[in-house]
Amino acid sequence: MDIDFIPGKSQQQLVKVVIADDEKVYMNDISSYYEQSEDVLQVVQMVERFDDLKLYILNHSVDIVIVNESLIPNEMEWGQLLKDGDLVKLVVITDNLQIMNEKELKDERIDLLYKYTPIGTYTSKLLSFPVKGKDKDIFTQVNPASKEDTTQKSILFYSPKGGVGTTTLTVNVGSQLAIKGKKVLLVDFAVFGHISVAFSLPQRSKGLSDIISFIEQGRDNVDELKEVMNEAVQTVSVHGKEIDVLSAGPPLKMSSLTLEQTDYIMKAIYMMEYDHIIFDTSSELSEKNISLLNASTDLVFVMTTDVSANWSLLSSVDVIRRLNNPLQNRYLVINGYHESIGFPVREVEEMLSMQVSAIVPYKYDQVQGFANRGTIMAEKPFLKLNKHYRSIANLIDPIFSQSEVAKRNGLKKGVLA
Repeated sequence: MDIDFIPGKSQQQLVKVVIADDEKVYMNDISSYYEQSEDVLQVVQMVERFDDLKLYILNHSVDIVIVNESLIPNEMEWGQLLKDGDLVKLVVITDNLQIMNEKELKDERIDLLYKYTPIGTYTSKLLSFPVKGKDKDIFTQVNPASKEDTTQKSILFYSPKGGVGTTTLTVNVGSQLAIKGKKVLLVDFAVFGHISVAFSLPQRSKGLSDIISFIEQGRDNVDELKEVMNEAVQTVSVHGKEIDVLSAGPPLKMSSLTLEQTDYIMKAIYMMEYDHIIFDTSSELSEKNISLLNASTDLVFVMTTDVSANWSLLSSVDVIRRLNNPLQNRYLVINGYHESIGFPVREVEEMLSMQVSAIVPYKYDQVQGFANRGTIMAEKPFLKLNKHYRSIANLIDPIFSQSEVAKRNGLKKGVLA
């Protein structure tokens, strides 16, 4: 894997945008911004008349139109534009705040936006495609072919923000798969790894520390590395079933892993005979994490109900787009959800062009209680929270019965439109 590839555009599909406005400076500013940025948006045409806009989208392939509402003859034309141009998004701009307050939009493919909004909001609106029904979605959720693949799967639990519960999900989802008879390996790539703590394992006696030391010695024999890795694996028991663990090394070693070193470790890990290899990692967008994001067959984004923090997910999604792994299954999980919060699930889905796959309810005291006692929640099979962990595990490997998982994957009725 070439690190120089990451910032490039060579393999990504550009989203074609047309702007219609009577102010040339405004259109030129937007066009120049996306031309100079590393985004996937490309302004392909700018027009000053509504008739010219209609003519262009009828004769060219266009994904998104930005049009000033003052140019549109009547409101009926809003929907007609979508139909005539086969658009995935129509963004109507206005500098009339009264229209902003009074207008009620009934089509999810149409957004109304104040004309002089910061470009960051423009970008999130333009990339907020409908979750279903369009094959031009930027961030696809599930690839049917790879979903049915029964060969070895590698699953990465990742969040761009620490403290959202990725380790708890990694441990408990992996445990649920192991209880079902799957051969599971948990690998802790976090800078300050906590999987060993969850299983009460001796600190740094085995694990990735030995493997990283092997690589640092300049040894490049993959078979030898595999032997070192087998010796570094620690086996634990969960509800009578075995699950293997590769603990994190010291923070300095973990934080200094390069893209090439991580790729090398992953290559050796994939040579081991496991049904599921589940990775936990820390929040930084480092070379190590870019390697993990690229190599995983299944990617589980973990977020909380902290709206401001979840904007950082956009940068991660941008990296995923650039890596261009079309066979990767991607899921969005909300952890620690409480229905009284009024969290805007629908808005988050549109912002990320991704559907929420599962919601884990807020049970902080319960989770922390088990952690303090050094007990894995999977040891208590009738614990209600385990149904939610099984729901996530079932996304990866659909081997659970309906009675074993949370109803509708934990999604409360009315949470999603």
